[in-house]
Amino acid sequence: MRTTTTVLMSALIGLVLRGQAPAEQPSFEVASIRPAAVADPMHGIRVFVNGGPGSKDPGRFTAANFSLFNLVTMAYEISHWQLSVPDWMKTSMFNIAATVPEGATKEQFHLMLQRLLAERFELKVHWDTKEMSLYELVVAKNGPKLKESKGYQEPPPSDALMGPGSLKRDSEGYPELHAGRRGTLMMNGRARMQAVDETMEHFASTTLTGQVRGPVHDGTGLKGKYDFTLSWNTGQSPMSAGSASAAQPGSPLTAPPDYPSGPTIFEALKDQLGLSLEKKRGEVKILVVDHVEKVPTAN
Repeated sequence: MRTTTTVLMSALIGLVLRGQAPAEQPSFEVASIRPAAVADPMHGIRVFVNGGPGSKDPGRFTAANFSLFNLVTMAYEISHWQLSVPDWMKTSMFNIAATVPEGATKEQFHLMLQRLLAERFELKVHWDTKEMSLYELVVAKNGPKLKESKGYQEPPPSDALMGPGSLKRDSEGYPELHAGRRGTLMMNGRARMQAVDETMEHFASTTLTGQVRGPVHDGTGLKGKYDFTLSWNTGQSPMSAGSASAAQPGSPLTAPPDYPSGPTIFEALKDQLGLSLEKKRGEVKILVVDHVEKVPTAN
């Protein structure tokens, strides 16, 4: 009887352990990684990523002239300042083409990239902390100027965001967004962010982190979700009229033609939202690369 009971208990324990085992990390159905051709200095290079969950082509992911450094930041959803790597990873460029399983989520997509890097480049990493300069987003002296969100509602297709060639500017030179559309447009050195159902934590760690090129922590104490518009001068050189571009914070401050210089991100936060960025030092979470191969294994 004891023998029978022991066997049954062992079988039950085995079932429990198998039930607790983590699911296998998702992977791309097919993935090709090839070194990018050496760029012609006279013509430069075209860097782009396209497709994946949430895009118009969710079943296909491609990247051209994408550095191994950028691939790791994308895979782990971190900013550039959060990654400690050998310098050569910033200049080793690759072309990637991968087939994404049907129905894959964005979270699964990032896990697929992590697995791809581990399998093809033998990437090994660990998390650590590092003390560095950072900004803390706080409420300014006179209080916040934020409106509680009524919740996000998908705008009708007729209000789709206009393409780069048809962007419009208001009288002060800022790009215009359709009502209810959330996102950030940048053109001719000017940026406008339209936030819908936005938390301060997400705002600090995404938009503001990208603008100051360093960590931004939310210290506002504001736990709600808000709708707001923020307009500022990105500090980038003006580009041709009607073009859209990602911001290049840290570049020399140059006003776009025909418009006076606008507020910096610091001034805009205070005047338009009643918020402020305070510079401090603190512990920041970083990802450290322990090992990585320069050449990927064969496709």
